[in-house]
Amino acid sequence: MRVRPSYKEGMDEALISTKKDVLLVAPFTNLPGEKGFNRFSYIANKLSEIGHNVTLVTSSFKHREKKFRDQKAISERSFPYNLVIIPELGYTKNVGFDRIWSHRHFAKQLTAYLNVIEIKPDVIYCAYPMMGAAYEVGKFAKRNKIPFILDIQDVWPESIKNTLKFPDPLTDTLLYPLTMYANRIYKLADSVVGVSQSYIARVEKVNDHAKNFLPVYIGTDLNHFDSCKALKVMKKQNEFWITYVGTFSYSYDIPTVIRAVAKLKKKGFDHIVFKVMGDGPFRAKYEELATELDAPVDFMGHLSYEQMIPTLVRSDVAANAISKGAQQSITNKIGDYVAAGLPILNSSQNKEFCDIVTSRKLGYNYAPGDANTLADLIESLYNDSDLRRAFGANSRKLAEEKFDRRTSYQEIYSVVEGVSIR
Repeated sequence: MRVRPSYKEGMDEALISTKKDVLLVAPFTNLPGEKGFNRFSYIANKLSEIGHNVTLVTSSFKHREKKFRDQKAISERSFPYNLVIIPELGYTKNVGFDRIWSHRHFAKQLTAYLNVIEIKPDVIYCAYPMMGAAYEVGKFAKRNKIPFILDIQDVWPESIKNTLKFPDPLTDTLLYPLTMYANRIYKLADSVVGVSQSYIARVEKVNDHAKNFLPVYIGTDLNHFDSCKALKVMKKQNEFWITYVGTFSYSYDIPTVIRAVAKLKKKGFDHIVFKVMGDGPFRAKYEELATELDAPVDFMGHLSYEQMIPTLVRSDVAANAISKGAQQSITNKIGDYVAAGLPILNSSQNKEFCDIVTSRKLGYNYAPGDANTLADLIESLYNDSDLRRAFGANSRKLAEEKFDRRTSYQEIYSVVEGVSIR
């Protein structure tokens, strides 16, 4: 096995000889300077640093913010990789026909781009979802005998099941064509990377030929994370913060946390505050609920990654508030929660993460929708600073072992470098 030199040591002859042209397709990525700290722009940057010629292909539309990119401003910046922006129509909601048309348009324009590439890449690394984009890229890779690496960020269509308010048998029937479509995409992969073992297992059910099946948590760069801690934020001396970072949509059980802190306020816990960093289609509904219950909730909006960290590290507890039936496994926010060294109160029913919370002693699992139990758990942590410190220390230790991109992503780079060129 070849030992990779550190980035600081520069490139030696062995590394240069492995140089590849890498096409990285990631419609939902964040670019440097945009809000967020995305897996794929990070990978593109690091692969470029170690000597590969990387082209990052993404969308003209920013999914999280529901806004189009300022392409003029982007064109005035320099990147360590080649950047290609594919037109997309845009949409206003996460679930709707306008999103379907927008994604279809992106896939069609992406196919047109692929068909005019003069020099074919040595390897293609592609995010999943989008489904249509991944399918077109996978077919292109097969036609041209290019190794195709699929990185599973979410399991579509399973992830949208909880948005359909039908009995499970009917929902499964309605989604069956999409499930078969997903299987076709998974079978195209020559290597599979995923953000959790749960997602890897889904692909392994239908793909028996891939060379690699590699779970790598999304994680964070701990050096960058720690460098952002110093920014001052106002926190009253006696305040106790339970904090959520992420989207406001079907998959996230924020109302239960709002109800829990409202119950605690009625019991006289006036200093417990629910800090919410994020945005989404349900924000107005959540704000209305907080007002109705007189709940101590601070809706902070969608902050940049660097702005989010100082509030997170000064929090007392992290809320991994996931709805019943949601398919999320180990999401972006988990890497940030453990990097911040926080106890975690988790309502995700994903067995992989529930087992991590229990075995690594990070905090407690509770049932989604159970505001009474959650209120009791918050109260117990509020009253036990020693337990909070113990859970928090375990979280940070886990971050250093498993969630630090500086080390964990080395496996991804090795998969890219290990593929056979045509």
